[in-house]
Amino acid sequence: MTSYDPFPSSAIYPTKDDDGNLLETEYGLCAYKDHQTVSIQEMPEKSPAGQLPRSVDIVLDNDLVDKCKPGDRVQVVGIYRCLPNKQGAFTSGTFRTILLANNVILMNKEVSPQISTDDVHKCKKFSKQKNVDVFEMLAKSLAPSIHGHEYIKKALLCMLLGGVEKVLPNGTRLRGLTHSHTHQNHSATLHKIGVW
Repeated sequence: MTSYDPFPSSAIYPTKDDDGNLLETEYGLCAYKDHQTVSIQEMPEKSPAGQLPRSVDIVLDNDLVDKCKPGDRVQVVGIYRCLPNKQGAFTSGTFRTILLANNVILMNKEVSPQISTDDVHKCKKFSKQKNVDVFEMLAKSLAPSIHGHEYIKKALLCMLLGGVEKVLPNGTRLRGLTHSHTHQNHSATLHKIGVW
């Protein structure tokens, strides 16, 4: 069932009944429950190529609160509802969707990559090719839906791959890890490369 009433927020609090009588809240007789709203996102490896993963808001109540933390992979069972968007005192013609959770199942915390022996063989074969610039090929494979910006892609690739830590004869350690700072002029392309 779809309700056209706006989703109640903390700003909506009844002060009068239907007859116009003033209401007074008796906090001692109130029933309190834990409540949490979280946002889940589809797994990046299962999202459509070239698109950002989609997300949906989840409402958790009572024992489901704090069942998961940011970064956890979860399976959620619940009721998918659409709610009208509220603009001022009116509702617009568009709807937003939420999931009222009934159960949250915590999946594997650490997702280990499933690499077959065939994949290892292909990687070794690719790395031994003489006529292919591996660094150039990997840079082109990074964020393939975005054309151009080769220097940015190569810089991010260096950051992702890291380097080798070196210890100088005097005992000084040179880190192999790199940091990256991308200064952008509100460009959606650079943002997408960074998110990718």
